[in-house]
Amino acid sequence: MRTANCPKCGTAKTKLAPRSGVAERLLGTVTIYPFRCQLCAHRFTAFLGKLTTSPRRNYERVPVQYPAQVRPVHDSTQRVVVEGTMVNLSLRGCRIRTNQRLPMGCHVMLELQSGEYDLPIMIDEAIVRARFTDGVGLRFSGFLHSEERRIRRILDLRLQDYAV
Repeated sequence: MRTANCPKCGTAKTKLAPRSGVAERLLGTVTIYPFRCQLCAHRFTAFLGKLTTSPRRNYERVPVQYPAQVRPVHDSTQRVVVEGTMVNLSLRGCRIRTNQRLPMGCHVMLELQSGEYDLPIMIDEAIVRARFTDGVGLRFSGFLHSEERRIRRILDLRLQDYAV
């Protein structure tokens, strides 16, 4: 099977992206599909030569088991701390298993302690996008470039090269 390498960073860790708009749907009829690099987030199109369906997610999530602390941004005292375990991670979000509840749309800060680094990774802002009986789904909306590089390194170690 062919893979679509990212033209920006060269990795084969790319994934079909959901189509957006009429143009991408029409290109799909001639087997040109949108892709998203899982490491640098570059979106591009590539000719596959065969028909395929479009995926639901832009970024593949990898299973992890990292201790995590979530703090609501609006809590100026920094006393409200939700402890949990990060169970999956992507370049733009994660899922945290916790018994404590956070409301949908709540803006939070996230601190996670990965096994790959001594110092915790800090996400300055994330939004609660999903709630589950055992936790929450977060979408990252703001973090330093240095922290993004650290997340990319974790993903590079754990993501498979996707055969298209």
